[in-house]
Amino acid sequence: MTEKKELWTQQEVADYFRVVPSTVKNWRDRGLLKYWQAPGSTRVLYFAEEVKDFRDKNTFNGKGAVQSKKPAVKREKPVVSANSEREWRI
Repeated sequence: MTEKKELWTQQEVADYFRVVPSTVKNWRDRGLLKYWQAPGSTRVLYFAEEVKDFRDKNTFNGKGAVQSKKPAVKREKPVVSANSEREWRI
């Protein structure tokens, strides 16, 4: 038995996020949203569950920072030598 999953059109996804449909297409082209397209068809459909997962992964908190489920990467400042004997020319 096949499972029935809810499919949304590009316009429905755009309405859900309150953006224009071209923004949804950009997300799709960048690989941020998974979609389904029948062979030989130009119509693109999105699984509602995937759209909601995308929303959960890209939700902002009250301070404007992205809520990340990945641990923060600690970055070190580059070390620059204080006694440079070499003279640079442009």
